[in-house]
Amino acid sequence: MQDLETMKELPPELESLHSDSTSISSAVPSPTSSSKNDETQFSDSENGTDVQAERNKPVRFCVKGLYMTYPATKEEKQSCERQFICRRRRMNTRPFKNTSDEKEDDVKKSDDDEEVEYETAMFIPKVGLVGAKFWHQYDKTAKVIREDRAVLFQSQEHYQRLMSHKRYGASFEDIDYMLNPTFGEQVIVSGIDISDLAIGDIFEIEGGHSPLVVEITAPRKPCTWMNRKHGTANGRKGIQNYSHKRNIAGWFARVLVAGELLEEMKFVRKAHPNPKWTLTCIHKALYGEGDDTETLRNQSSWNRSREELEELIAIPQLGEFEWKAEGRKRLLKFDGIDWMKVRRDLIDPQSKVPISFVQYFCITSVLASLTAAALKYFGIL
Repeated sequence: MQDLETMKELPPELESLHSDSTSISSAVPSPTSSSKNDETQFSDSENGTDVQAERNKPVRFCVKGLYMTYPATKEEKQSCERQFICRRRRMNTRPFKNTSDEKEDDVKKSDDDEEVEYETAMFIPKVGLVGAKFWHQYDKTAKVIREDRAVLFQSQEHYQRLMSHKRYGASFEDIDYMLNPTFGEQVIVSGIDISDLAIGDIFEIEGGHSPLVVEITAPRKPCTWMNRKHGTANGRKGIQNYSHKRNIAGWFARVLVAGELLEEMKFVRKAHPNPKWTLTCIHKALYGEGDDTETLRNQSSWNRSREELEELIAIPQLGEFEWKAEGRKRLLKFDGIDWMKVRRDLIDPQSKVPISFVQYFCITSVLASLTAAALKYFGIL
């Protein structure tokens, strides 16, 4: 188990979490706690539904599969065949026993006395799943690890929707997505509607079976690699466009506290700081209300007030890439500024600033001079 000192700096309401992850429940006000005179406790007169009870209903989802990268060889990459693109394989994690005092060994004997070696799905801050590199770690345009994309979740419900589609169902005819998922995720879950998730929502493992704590940061905006992976054309009829428009490509989270994850563990929400900004809401606001050209190209747009855009960008938990960065581009447009002429790192602070040819020449010249001076000093030249 990883030392919890690898934990990211926590929100104020979770500062006491360092020594005892189970303290989340007490550190965050219970959603069901309220005064008896609370005016928000009421029933809908039309349908008899207790609105507050529905509002306070626990939000949880269950882990169904954990996935490691499955790198392609050089020859496989050069073939450009879809089965070698964005490959994932299901991890063989130890069985989860839903009892707080029972422990499982990493090596267990099966019925025929053969030893079974289990893999450990350990998630830590910044990196996410230990043991494999994902895009947020090796993005060549980033100057840091994109920690707000440490974990990519996808749901069985989203897969079922795609598989039942008359056009995209064919993409899954020869694929068992539970063994080899196709959206590049690390975790497949079930029992959650993406509209129930909001930016900054904090989830812990129900029952305290793991100290793992994650924070929701953004919906997943699929790239054109999804078309290649699923064998569909780019453009309006591709699976990239379809899954993006319907916001069913998954969602990202950062890791706040390190912990192991097993299949059948359940995440339960313990903090809900931005109820207005659900993943459905921000997706629609930034990518769902543009003109035909913007929509077809999956470009960001903004047709709401400047104040609301500033409010969105100010959410501290919101992911930078494709979300805060795109919001800043729209804000520049409000001011009549061409974002293409603005330094990249001012739009996306996680990005590297490209070095010009002149800068490159100056840097290499200085390094060459310093090297020559050092060699001369040591009598090599």
